[in-house]
Amino acid sequence: MTELIKAHLDHRRIWRDFDYCYPVISRRSHGLSLGVNLNPDKVCNFDCVYCEVDHQTPARRRDLDLTQLERELGLLLDLAASGEIYQVPPFDTAAPAQRRLNDIAFSGDGEPTTAREFAEVISRIARLKAQRGLEDVKLVLITDSSRLQAPAVVRGLELLMAHQGEIWAKLDAGTEAFYREICRSQVPFQRILDNLLVTARRWPILIQTLFLSWQGQGPAEAELDAYGQRLQHLLDQGGQLQGLQLYTVARPTPEPKARPLGHRELDAIAARLKDRFPTLPMEVYYGPEGQA
Repeated sequence: MTELIKAHLDHRRIWRDFDYCYPVISRRSHGLSLGVNLNPDKVCNFDCVYCEVDHQTPARRRDLDLTQLERELGLLLDLAASGEIYQVPPFDTAAPAQRRLNDIAFSGDGEPTTAREFAEVISRIARLKAQRGLEDVKLVLITDSSRLQAPAVVRGLELLMAHQGEIWAKLDAGTEAFYREICRSQVPFQRILDNLLVTARRWPILIQTLFLSWQGQGPAEAELDAYGQRLQHLLDQGGQLQGLQLYTVARPTPEPKARPLGHRELDAIAARLKDRFPTLPMEVYYGPEGQA
């Protein structure tokens, strides 16, 4: 069991000498996820207190070489198709049910939609997926929701959603004040909310929320109420919510006061939301005290 947990926890965005693509055994994907890092420069428009990106180590490169990215992903697809990847640690510790390619995920060291090449990358990967007969493999965008209405991003989303796409969108706060304190972004909170609504009216989106202990305190009652109201507003205004993913801090953070919530606290939040939204699918992922 210990080795299996290690496989789940090893989400380093590095693979051999690759610059852009990396494999992980993902709890949220329930199998093998091939990550695509469009931000090798580690630049992001958020500065979350819980960010787990290693900013102490200099970036290996700052450009996007799309030909190399496509080649790296092709090699990982080969390893997944042959099963060879499951002979390499830590993937050799994956359970049999997890030895399946679930998705190609745009998740890296910054916000994927800030890359100018975002739509072109999706186009290339969708073509690569089709050439290999991988129509059932999802394309997953993991986003901080800041640029979902930018025209170039919308073009990319249209391609994504036409090729078994899913949008996993961050919403970490219910109030402007808490958003500013935790996400520390210059992007207005109202823009995040507007982006979520416009996008969810067109396509189903999955909301990802990280709840944490910040400066010794979990989220206040008023903050949880406001968060619930934001979800309710999305639904009331015609937004399509595919589900909720609730999680907490799992790895070292740049801020020592950003700590994981305990199981009971996270379970209490989940139960509260389940009471309010009984038909909304929900998954809970715990921190290092025990993995869901």
